Amino acid sequence: MKGIIMAGGEGSRLRPLTADIPKPMVPVANKPAIKHIVEHLHKYGIKDLAVTLFYLPQKIKKYLEEEYGDEIKFYIEDKPLGTAGSVKNARDFLNDTFIVMSGDVITDVNIKEAYEFHRKKGAKVTLILTRVDVPLEYGVVIVDEEGKIKKFLEKPSWGEVFSDTVNTGIYIIEPEILEFIPQDKPFDFSKDLFPMLLKNDIPMYGYITGGYWCDIGNTNQYITSHFDILEGRVDLGYKDKLLKKGKVIGKNVTISPEAKIIPPVIIGDNAIIEANAVVGPNVIIGKNNYIKKGSSLKNAVLWDEIIVDKNCELRGCVVCNRVRIGNNVRIFENSVIGESCKIKSFAEIKPEVKIWPYKIIDEGSVITKDVVWGNGRKPLTFGYRGIKGVFNEDITPQIAVEIGEVFGNIVNSSVLVGHDGDIVSQFISDLISFGLVSGGCEVLKVNNTLLPTLRYGIKKNKCGGGIYVEEEEGNLRILFLDKEGCDIDRNLEKKIENKLRVYDIERVDGKNLKPIREIDINNDYLNFLFEKRTAYKSFKIKPYNEKTKLLLEAIGKNEFFIAEESYDVGVLFYKNGEKVKLYDEKGREFDEDELEFIRMLIAKEQGVKKFVLPFDSSKYLTEFAKEFAIETVSSKISHKDRMKTIVSKEGIEKDLQINLDFDGFSFLLDLLEYLQHTSQKLSSIKDSFPLRYRISKSIKCDWRDKGKIIRMLFEKADEGAEFLDGLKFNKEDSWVLVVPDYELPACNIYIEAPTKERAEELFSMYENEIKSIIQK
Repeated sequence: MKGIIMAGGEGSRLRPLTADIPKPMVPVANKPAIKHIVEHLHKYGIKDLAVTLFYLPQKIKKYLEEEYGDEIKFYIEDKPLGTAGSVKNARDFLNDTFIVMSGDVITDVNIKEAYEFHRKKGAKVTLILTRVDVPLEYGVVIVDEEGKIKKFLEKPSWGEVFSDTVNTGIYIIEPEILEFIPQDKPFDFSKDLFPMLLKNDIPMYGYITGGYWCDIGNTNQYITSHFDILEGRVDLGYKDKLLKKGKVIGKNVTISPEAKIIPPVIIGDNAIIEANAVVGPNVIIGKNNYIKKGSSLKNAVLWDEIIVDKNCELRGCVVCNRVRIGNNVRIFENSVIGESCKIKSFAEIKPEVKIWPYKIIDEGSVITKDVVWGNGRKPLTFGYRGIKGVFNEDITPQIAVEIGEVFGNIVNSSVLVGHDGDIVSQFISDLISFGLVSGGCEVLKVNNTLLPTLRYGIKKNKCGGGIYVEEEEGNLRILFLDKEGCDIDRNLEKKIENKLRVYDIERVDGKNLKPIREIDINNDYLNFLFEKRTAYKSFKIKPYNEKTKLLLEAIGKNEFFIAEESYDVGVLFYKNGEKVKLYDEKGREFDEDELEFIRMLIAKEQGVKKFVLPFDSSKYLTEFAKEFAIETVSSKISHKDRMKTIVSKEGIEKDLQINLDFDGFSFLLDLLEYLQHTSQKLSSIKDSFPLRYRISKSIKCDWRDKGKIIRMLFEKADEGAEFLDGLKFNKEDSWVLVVPDYELPACNIYIEAPTKERAEELFSMYENEIKSIIQK
C-alpha cells in the first residue's frame, strides 16, 4: 500500500502558530507534525510516500528532503484544489491501493487493522472513524452493522447531528476511485466525492478505530494534545519512557541540581535550566532553550531557541521560536506568543491572548487583548496606490529585497525596474532588482525615467511586469505593473501581501542567477511620442515650474517653443510624468472633469465609440458623451481599477485611452494635434464646459465604522442611489459620493453641485448624517 499525505493547509485557525510556517510544520513534542505522520506510516511498512503541497510548500519540501532525501515525492498545487483534487493531482503516483492522511493530525491509529478491514469488506473506500463528544467540526457518519456507510454529513449544526461517529480524514482508497475526481478543479472528499459515491452505491465502509486521533485545529486543541502525549494517551515514540520515568531528556541538557523537574516533561537538546527553576508538570521544552533562575513553567509548550529570564511564571501557554522573555514576566492559560517576540520585564499576558510574531511588549504592560499589529515589524500593505512608506522605517533594505523576491516568484518572467532619479528611489530600486534576481527573474533596469516610459518599455520588451520606485512628499512609493504596463489589480496585491506576511519566498541557487541588464528605453519612448505628431512646433508652451521646463527641453530635444509671457498652452507636469496640470492662454487651470472633457474630445476626433469615465466624474461628461455618440463605461475611482476597466472592456481603444489618462506627454501632444486640427483655443474649450462646483472633504471615523456608515446610508437611500465605488446619491441638480478612504480611518465625500452654496449645504447634510451613524 502507498501513502499520500495532504499538507497544503494554511492553518488559519491555528494562528499565530502558523503565521510564518505551514500547519504540518508546527512542532508536536519537538518534531514537526508531518514527521510524526511519516514515522507512523513507516511503522506499518508504508515507505512509498507522496506529499501534496500548496501553502508555503518549500518549507515542508525542504524539511522532508533534509530528513528523508529523495524517498518522498512532492506534488505542488498552483491553485487550491480541495482535498480530493490535491490527491488527484498525484494520479501518476497512485497506481495501487493507497492511504490518505493529513499532515497536521496527531494519531496512533492501527493502520494494519484498518487495511485488513478494507480488504475483508471489498471496499473501494474505507473511512477511518472515531467517536467524539462534540461532532460539529467534523463529518458525521452512520454505518450499518457490517460497517457500510449509510449516511454522511460534513460539519452539521446541532439540529443536524445524527451521530457521534466522525470522519478522521484518514482514508484507504482503491486507485479506480480517482476517476470520479475531476482534473485540475477544486473537489473535496467530504463535500463532493463521498456524497457522490453514496449516491452511486459505490462500496464505502467505515472502520471505527479505538486508537488516538486529534486534529490540532486551534490552539486549545494543540495544547491539550501535548498533555495527552505527556500522559501516555497517544504513542508517538515517547510513551514507554514517559510511563516509566515521567520524562524524556535530550542530548547535552544542563539542569542545575537546585532546579526542580516535576514529571511528566519532555526537554529538548541543549536546554539549560538554572537553579531554583521549576519545570513541570506537563511541560515540553524544545531545543536550545534557556530557563533562568527562579522561573516556573507548568502546562506549557516551548518551541526552540527561547530565553526565559529570571523569576517568570508561564502557565498553560505556547511560546514559539526565538522569543525573548524578560525577568518577572507572567504568561497565563491558552495564551500564545508568536515567533521572535520580545516580552519585556514585568509584563503580564492575560489568558487567551494571542501575540503575533515580531512584536515587542513594553515593560510592565498588562496585555488583555490580542496583539496582531502592535510594535515590531509592521506588515506591508497596499494602500490607494502601491506600497507607500518611510525609508528605513516601513521600507528597509531587507524589505526591499523581499519585495523583489516575492514579485519575482509571482511573475516568474522578465521584469522592468525603474525609478524617478531620487537617490533613495534608486537605492531601493537596486535592492528590489537584486531580490527579483534572487527570486529567479531576468531583470531589465532603466535609470531615472518616467512612469509612462516604464509602461511603454514593459510592452516594448514583452516583460511579465514592472516596478517603479518614486519619492513622494518624503515617502517612498513602490508601484507594481502588469504585463500591459497597468497597475496590478487587488487580487495580485493580496497575493504579494500574503507572501510577504508569511515569508513565503523561493530563491534560486547560484547557477540559476541571471545578470541584471541595464537598457535605454527613453529613445524608443521619444520615437513613439513624436511619431506622426508635428503640431507641437506650432504652439507656444508655458512651463509652470522649472521641473516642467527641464522635462520639455529634454523630451522635446529643444524643439518645443517655450514662452514665459504670451502663450497658447500652460502646463505643469507631475514628477513621474503621468499627469499634468493644464492652463489656458488666460491662465485659468482646468480641473479634472475639464481634463476628462478634453480627453473625450480628442477621442471623438479619433473615431472612438466607447470611453471609460471614473465613478466620480461630472454628470455633464455623460451628457456630452451622448451628444458625441460615445458610449460611456463607469469604472471605480482608483488608478488600478480605471486601468483594469480600460484594458478589459470590449470596444475600448485601450492604448489611446491609457495614454490620454496616464501619460502626460502623450496627452499634451494629442491635445496640440487636436487644437491645430480644429483651430480652437484652450479658452474656448474651457468656456464650453458648464459651470458647476466640486468639493471633496474627509470625515474622520474609526476603521470599524466604515462598513457601518456605507450600510446605514444605503439602507436609507432611495432607488436612485448607485453602488460601484462607495455610494453615490443622485439629486436633481447634484450628486454626492461617499467612499471609505483606502489608507486612512476616514470617509471621503465628493460633491458636484451648480453652486458653492448648494455644495456646502449637501456636505453639511451628509457630514451630520455620518457623524450620527458613528455615534450610534
